[in-house]
This record gives sequence, structure tokens and C-alpha cells, in this order.
Amino acid sequence: MLAGAILAAASAAHASGVCPGAAEATGAAILERYVAAVNAHDTSPFPQLFTETYIQHSGRSPSGLAAQIDNFRSIVAVMPDVRMRVEDCVVAGDRVVARNTWSATHTQPIRGIAPTGKHFTFRTIDIWRVEGGKFAEHWDLTDIAEVLQQLRAE
Repeated sequence: MLAGAILAAASAAHASGVCPGAAEATGAAILERYVAAVNAHDTSPFPQLFTETYIQHSGRSPSGLAAQIDNFRSIVAVMPDVRMRVEDCVVAGDRVVARNTWSATHTQPIRGIAPTGKHFTFRTIDIWRVEGGKFAEHWDLTDIAEVLQQLRAE
């Protein structure tokens, strides 16, 4: 039964881009607002989305709300047209898990690769822990090799 619910949520998420059918769930609502902020390149909603003591486990940026704002601003500086799309989403208890596709145009140096003007995509799996109606903790896997392969391809 749980597998059926997860598959139904995943299929519905793919169709709409966020976790539909679970809009009442706090985690799904936070994710929906986060995706909207990312795609608008707007960090002003971040204080309503992340706790002050937000813990970032990726190692690519420090923890804390201010660090998340700075990190996202640096992402937009390197990828000015960055977009995020949720492919699948599962909300269970205090966890939100999303499989995402990000897209952008290579207009700034990335990992030592000069701008190519190429459109590229990369995928992530993100897990957030929700506390007090906000994201409080985050783990993720990002396919950096996929990005580098696309940017270096002739």
C-alpha cells in the first residue's frame, strides 16, 4: 500500500512539477514555495522557508539561513537563468524527499570551464527535515559529473 501511494505521488509530481495531492502537508507546501523562489531567483522568502540554524550536510556551503541566502545568490551569479523542476516527491513525517532536474545556460566559468553558451541540466536528490514549518536540515546528492560532461562535450 505504501509503495502504491509513493508511486501515485511520484507520478502526480512529475505531471505538475511539485507534490500535488499533498498541498496541505507542511513539507510539500514548503517545497512548493522553495521551487517558486528558486525559479524567481528571489531569496526574500528564504527566512520563511529555512530555520536560522539550518544544517547543510552537503559540504558545498555552510549551515545557517544567511549561508543559504549567500549560496543561492552565488548560484544565480554563475547560472543567471537557473531553473528547478521537481520530478518526484515523497513527503513522510518530517521528511521531504525530491528528485529534481536543474537547468541553466553556461554563461560564467564553472569548475574552471570557460563559458560555452551551452544549455545544460543536472539532477539532484534532496532530503529535507522539517521543523516548525521550515526546512531545518538538508542532505543531497548532485550529479556534478553530468554537468562537467555536458560542458566539456564538443
